[in-house]
Amino acid sequence: MIKSKQTVLTRMGGRLAPRGSIDAVAGGRIIGWALGHGQLEVEAWLGDTCVARCIPSVDRPDVAAAFPGRRGSEVCGFSIDLPSDTLKGAFVGEVKIVARPARPWPSATLANLHIAAPLAVRSLAEPSTSGIRGPFPRDVIDTVAVYWPQDCMDLATAAGQQRFADRLLAIMATPDLNALPAIADYARYLTDTMAHCRFVERHFPQTNPKASSGAADFHCKPNSIRELFPIIHQLYVLKSWGVDGDFAEFGCFKGYSSSMLSYACAHLGLKMHIFDSFEGLPPSEKSGYDAGQYAGSLDEVTDHVTRFGAIEAVEFHKGFFADTFRDWRPPQLMCLWMDVDLEVSSRDLMVAADRLSPEATLFSHECTAGIFVEGAIVTQPSPDNPIPPMLARHNELQRPLTGHYVAGYTGAFWPRDTGVPVINTEVLMNLARKLA
Repeated sequence: MIKSKQTVLTRMGGRLAPRGSIDAVAGGRIIGWALGHGQLEVEAWLGDTCVARCIPSVDRPDVAAAFPGRRGSEVCGFSIDLPSDTLKGAFVGEVKIVARPARPWPSATLANLHIAAPLAVRSLAEPSTSGIRGPFPRDVIDTVAVYWPQDCMDLATAAGQQRFADRLLAIMATPDLNALPAIADYARYLTDTMAHCRFVERHFPQTNPKASSGAADFHCKPNSIRELFPIIHQLYVLKSWGVDGDFAEFGCFKGYSSSMLSYACAHLGLKMHIFDSFEGLPPSEKSGYDAGQYAGSLDEVTDHVTRFGAIEAVEFHKGFFADTFRDWRPPQLMCLWMDVDLEVSSRDLMVAADRLSPEATLFSHECTAGIFVEGAIVTQPSPDNPIPPMLARHNELQRPLTGHYVAGYTGAFWPRDTGVPVINTEVLMNLARKLA
């Protein structure tokens, strides 16, 4: 059977298509290499228009070494310049680089590059205040809003946050724009703190040697990164919005969450207060918990935070909450995280609510997705439910809370009228994963 030329080309397409790479983008100049079977042209496309082309002819001994004996590999480098009128004004766009064989063989897209004109870079370096409020850093929102205000208009929904994050990722992939302080600082914080969370998750002790294997407090890692990373993100967001105060953790067990959160606080220059009895839970009737459960000694937690976190950012406060706050006034707080299990413990620590900024955020364990109903929080008092005392105290302060489910058994809460909302967990984790 004689195969048609088209059939042969289709089956050989993977081998005949050119290959190559982009090494650098500097202004309107794109440098790289392209190698195929026979002569090639490299083209730059803006939309449906080819705006520049060249024939590879630059010496590339590195490519020749990688493809020994391949014809043309010694001189497969190229430098293609976009026309000056392409980068005029405040142009920010995508340029497709295509390697096209002279013979009728398949072409290959080497890259889809984001390019910014010098004027656009200058405009984004000093953005004006947009006045748009949302669960991202203020300076990042202001930067995106300069040229893409449509991507900043629906930050209250997960879909709108995802559009914003997609635009942000495109900016982070654009040479010169990705070096803007607002963008680079945010990207560094996310990648650095996520890497640290992964380190703690991997190396922190797995089990509690003082508990039996079937006990509720046998495992030393009661929270997931999906629960804790939104807190880490929110600390950065709150600081960007100028919210003053320290960060407080109520209930630390063995210091697993403390090790992640203290690292973020050190990164941001925040003081972290850790409140715990270091003797386990207090007595509570009909709660389902035993007094003394979830105990980690102060020495044990200090050692863990020293090895796995940032002990220099931490101040410990030992004692049951009712005793701690009897004669001691807490500092002003921008955010608190509580994993206290009990209604009585939540009620005892709510004196700290008086010290929360009106824009502050609260995170709590013992939450399920079902308590968040269209911005309202619907839950009933019980001995093992710490949420009602928090809601009641904020109602007394005339700061009714709204919020949403985070992950696991964690929820996020903020004052409905004055608070800074918390990012959707899936959007945040996707963003962090793509930056890794």
